[in-house]
Amino acid sequence: MGSKQKIKNILWPNDLSKCSEAALPHVLIMAKQYGAAVHLLYVVEDLSQNDPWYGKIDVAHVNRLIEWETKKARERLQEFGRNYLEGIVGYSKKIELGDPASVILDFVAKYSIDLVVMCRKGKKGNFPMGGVANKVVENSSVPVVITPNAEAEKK
Repeated sequence: MGSKQKIKNILWPNDLSKCSEAALPHVLIMAKQYGAAVHLLYVVEDLSQNDPWYGKIDVAHVNRLIEWETKKARERLQEFGRNYLEGIVGYSKKIELGDPASVILDFVAKYSIDLVVMCRKGKKGNFPMGGVANKVVENSSVPVVITPNAEAEKK
């Protein structure tokens, strides 16, 4: 990074997986080093936007799932804030609905994010780099720090 660029806002997209949690020490180190605000983002995937391969989607059922996931995410984000981010200046948490990669990239632009710190694998974790992380790296207008998954951190 050039000496002219100052990091004021760090985005930590978190899907509440072990891998996302393993990114926390990296987020904290950078936030403290730069005196930056940390924006904790959870994205509830909008299942109603999926193609109806098996027939018509029961929107009421999908909405109940979204409500449940949002409630659980809010509880976990509160816990993260209380346990780890209290001392961070400008700490915020947000829950959005949509496609995770698209929401992350939109968040970067909307909230003047200077740096994204995220884990390489998400909840599904089937490949060396998850689909969301890959899309964010490929399309981000700001630097993206990709942290190892939780298992790699233990080695």
